[in-house]
Amino acid sequence: MLKSRRSVILLLIALAMSVVMAWLPVIYESINQPAKNGKLIELNGLEAIEFKNSLRSIHNGEVTPERLKKALEIYQSTVSQYGEDSIYKGEFPLDLYIEKVFPVEPLLGRLPEAFSDPKTGQGTSLMNISSDQLDGFYEQTEQHLKDIMLMEQKKYPTAQKQALQKYAEVKKPFHLYPGYSRDAFDYIVLFIFVFVILCTAAVTPTFSNEYQTGSDSILRCTKHGRSRLAIVKISAALSIFAVAFTICISIHLLISNLAFGSECMKTSMQMLFSVISLPSLNLGQLQIILATGGLVSLLATISFTLFISAKFKEPISVILIAIVMCLVPIFTYSAGTNWLSFILPSAGIGMQNSLLYQLTDFNYLHIGQMSFWTPYVTIAAAVIEIPVFLLLTVCTYCKHEVA
Repeated sequence: MLKSRRSVILLLIALAMSVVMAWLPVIYESINQPAKNGKLIELNGLEAIEFKNSLRSIHNGEVTPERLKKALEIYQSTVSQYGEDSIYKGEFPLDLYIEKVFPVEPLLGRLPEAFSDPKTGQGTSLMNISSDQLDGFYEQTEQHLKDIMLMEQKKYPTAQKQALQKYAEVKKPFHLYPGYSRDAFDYIVLFIFVFVILCTAAVTPTFSNEYQTGSDSILRCTKHGRSRLAIVKISAALSIFAVAFTICISIHLLISNLAFGSECMKTSMQMLFSVISLPSLNLGQLQIILATGGLVSLLATISFTLFISAKFKEPISVILIAIVMCLVPIFTYSAGTNWLSFILPSAGIGMQNSLLYQLTDFNYLHIGQMSFWTPYVTIAAAVIEIPVFLLLTVCTYCKHEVA
């Protein structure tokens, strides 16, 4: 398999993409720094990240009500002079924004969501939040979760109860170490999706290519050319691409974390995504979960592709079916939450349907009055499908021998 030019080229592309996709969110970072002469200095990439972190690092640590109060007072007293709309219209004085507003934005970023309208879920302006309300900030986040679950899972009290129990396990107060961007997480998800597509393309000829060339007829006549050969081929494919994925995702995360600052990984995911995200994870732990989930989805997708490769003689048919299978969860998810979106081998990869957004969302699947959180369904389905499709691959290959 490693002598195959196709496999080597695809693995080299995957390695290159791990570096490129880790660096892309870094080069897109930018900020204008006011100079002493009144001019603006545009900073990009690592310089922009370093400057941003120097301004915001004073707020590193626990997100306590007292710190939220102080930050909100700074924001409101500064912004009230010009109006909040001036920030979005670009009319707010840049030097004042950089000095006062920019440093506190990550700390206050989740307040509009926490104090949103309970009936519509629409966020509240920071100017309309009283500092006295922040004494009950964490109680308000729990109330906000109750409101959201009542809107999204009104007919399913079991789902509402499960979400509240899950959120009760989240460590509070939250921790904040600003710097890491949501875009960087999107690129992690995108890289995993691209990697799975590349590996799927590499593994498709495993059985079908030898069917087409006729070499399989010779191999089946050898001493170990039956089920043992199938098992060895399967083991080779799984081990090679699992190791390749581990290496590539490690390189990707290492570059990303060193660029943005490894300290950012201690930030609670609730401070970067939704304030009511259910998992009790920091950003570093979230990366590990995404990498592990990506590996499980990769192995499940490869297992399915091997089954198709053992079933059909034409490699082109195999690759078309395999690629379609990778894309189906994306399209079914866009049509609405349903079981098909989360039980296919590739259900954990994609974009909005990916494991990342399942972890930050509140989608539940239902059987009667029983409710299941979609990340659990996705991972459980993939873990079950791996041995099932591998067994089907061996059986299918053996039946092909008899035929």
